[in-house]
Amino acid sequence: MAQADQNELRARFLQEAAHLLAISSPVTSAFLGSARNRLIEDTEIEVPSKETDAFRREICGACGNVMIPGWSCKTSSRTPSIGPRTKEKNGTKEPTKLDKSIAYACLRCHRETVQTLQPKPRRQVRKTKTRVGPQPPAVLHTRESREEVDNIVPKTANAGSKERRKARKGGLQAMLAKNKTQMSGLGGLDLMDFAM
Repeated sequence: MAQADQNELRARFLQEAAHLLAISSPVTSAFLGSARNRLIEDTEIEVPSKETDAFRREICGACGNVMIPGWSCKTSSRTPSIGPRTKEKNGTKEPTKLDKSIAYACLRCHRETVQTLQPKPRRQVRKTKTRVGPQPPAVLHTRESREEVDNIVPKTANAGSKERRKARKGGLQAMLAKNKTQMSGLGGLDLMDFAM
């Protein structure tokens, strides 16, 4: 157990050292990155798949070069072309699932690392039932009855955004007023006061 912890610490140290030396000494950085790769393979350290994917994006698997997009690697996104449609049992055509991927091309050894992007989960739109409240009786509309009707009618989303806008505007005005009082506390000196 202690040996595994030491190996994990060594691997982390090599990875961080490779990142620190990526710009100042790319050759040394690449050597440290490949040493980290060998250490993980030789000691068979179990690395979570999420960390493995992140490491494959960061360091070239062939030469150990730290891949910085635009500096030491090129990135390109790939979308497979629309393939043939599959027929379902009921006869309708269902499009095949397309997986987008990103290709990282190392500029040192020209190896290409391709990683597929996980599709975003579909947003589920929940339908809310509109509640119909009791209808107010037909009464002569006086000022008081209008206020009661306004209180019964639920506020719309637009009204909420208006309230947020007013609150934001009020906050900005408060900040400007505070800034103005601080500036007046400095004695009211201006740049022109120092001109000769």
